[in-house]
Amino acid sequence: MKRVLCISPHFPPVNGPDMHRLRHMLPHLPALGWDPVVFSVAPQHVEGAQDPLLTSTLPDGLEQHVVGALSPRLTRKVGLGNIGFRSWFQLRRAVDHYLSGHTIDLIFFTTTVFTAIAHGPHWHRRYGVPFVVDLQDPWRNDYYLSLPKQDRPRKFWFDHWQKTKLEAATMPHAAGLLSVSDAYVETMQDRYPALRNRPALTQPFGAAASDFDVAATLPAPAKAVPGTVTLRYIGRGGRDMKTALTILFHAVRKGLETEPDLFYSLRLSFQGTSYAATGRGEKTVEPIAEACGVADLVQEETDRLPYFETLRSLMAADILLVPGSDDAGYTASKLYPYILARRPLVALFHEQSSAVEVLIRTKAAAPITFDETGVTDDAISRACDQLRAHLTGTRPAPQTDWAAFEPYTASATTARIAALFNRSLAT
Repeated sequence: MKRVLCISPHFPPVNGPDMHRLRHMLPHLPALGWDPVVFSVAPQHVEGAQDPLLTSTLPDGLEQHVVGALSPRLTRKVGLGNIGFRSWFQLRRAVDHYLSGHTIDLIFFTTTVFTAIAHGPHWHRRYGVPFVVDLQDPWRNDYYLSLPKQDRPRKFWFDHWQKTKLEAATMPHAAGLLSVSDAYVETMQDRYPALRNRPALTQPFGAAASDFDVAATLPAPAKAVPGTVTLRYIGRGGRDMKTALTILFHAVRKGLETEPDLFYSLRLSFQGTSYAATGRGEKTVEPIAEACGVADLVQEETDRLPYFETLRSLMAADILLVPGSDDAGYTASKLYPYILARRPLVALFHEQSSAVEVLIRTKAAAPITFDETGVTDDAISRACDQLRAHLTGTRPAPQTDWAAFEPYTASATTARIAALFNRSLAT
């Protein structure tokens, strides 16, 4: 049995979206020849929501180690709140100690805390342990460079600078590359030619139907306004979703103008749209709705929900919504839980997103697509037609092809990732 040391600063009970890949993999790895050891940051040091039910999904006997971190109240005095910086020395010291006394075949970084990935070359040089990087998002993201300065996130200049330096010092030394998007792999291989001869796998997150069994034990949320139809999205917002949301809101506006009695029954709910700490999130959806003239039908709550409460809310929605990014390489891994919720689904994605292929192949929804031209009358009309069909009941419930969905399950995706581990050891 080979042993893999998994680095995921966010881990149950922390409700971080980037830890679900690992959480779903853990029950399946031993049968595939890999014994996992997990290093994470102690939950009391991690900002953000927690969901104690998440720990009930971890396999019995899992070897887990937690490390400390500096208080964000301290580090924010110098402008740093990132958990990777706050736990830098603690994680380095703890893993150094572990590797000095235990045999590990591979290190697996699966996190969007990119700062933590930067430890990989040190552990490779000092202990001879190769490492695989899971790019769930771009590390150095050049997307915002194309936008006016006023549309870039706060502290963008520092964030981009430090990510550029750390990525360049780390990625050429990776033994293998896992990613949710072909575009992310191609970008890394173009930037760092040494990666072209290393194993790589594009694999979005797997989906675990068992999570919905846990969620079903929770009470269903009550409607905010009785007698209305809820169109619900739970997940991050952001400026890169402006095109998808503008299409949607213009479609609602068009419906209000032509069939006001029908479309005024619609309520659009957006929850958990910010990764910021509770009460600190910046709204990114309501300003777009206001600009499109439909703000009175839209409610945005930036605070993240506990994971299983999220699933229960998806199961209770009248219609589900998944808006995609303007970035053609973006893959919405959260799409799979939306499919498993078995509710009518409205999905808006860039035509080159892998999510479009998934939706078509599984017959879970008819995606509304857009390209670099942005918002078009055709996309607005198609979105309006879908909403009308859902509101009138003329659109049937999803006829998902569950056999076609099987490759996207946690067991199937973990098998492909374990094969990547094996290939990475052989390089």
